[in-house]
Amino acid sequence: MSLSTIERILFLKSAELFNQIASEDLAAVALVAQEAHFSAGETLIQQGDPGDCLYIIVDGEASINIRGVGPVATRQAKSSIGEMGIVSRNPRTADCVALTEVTALKIDQDDFWELLAEKPPLALGVIKALSQRLDEAVANLQKLSPRPGSEA
Repeated sequence: MSLSTIERILFLKSAELFNQIASEDLAAVALVAQEAHFSAGETLIQQGDPGDCLYIIVDGEASINIRGVGPVATRQAKSSIGEMGIVSRNPRTADCVALTEVTALKIDQDDFWELLAEKPPLALGVIKALSQRLDEAVANLQKLSPRPGSEA
């Protein structure tokens, strides 16, 4: 499967990371995104590696695994992988392994930062999406953490 530029724009508009961004701004993203294909069991991202790209899953399913902890999340179509590493420029904090065949759009770090610099509305939309992702992570941590005075 190879997506046309129009199909990429429409897909990106529905993806979690870019759903608050105007189609005109997504056209630039669609032009720099490269299709990537992974077989079941293949590693998309390896913990400790540089955060040099992000993926938006078009089709398939991938598992997020932290070494010593195990699987912590699953990502499906329209989900992004590696967005925190590309923004923080820190090493990857988890492995990401394809559970099924995965087709994804890959955006390299340099292209990503260039787009954010050139298109402030794109940067604002990405910041909002990442903020929502952080809010969800904090809520999940609060569910897992015992509250003071509760029995563990």
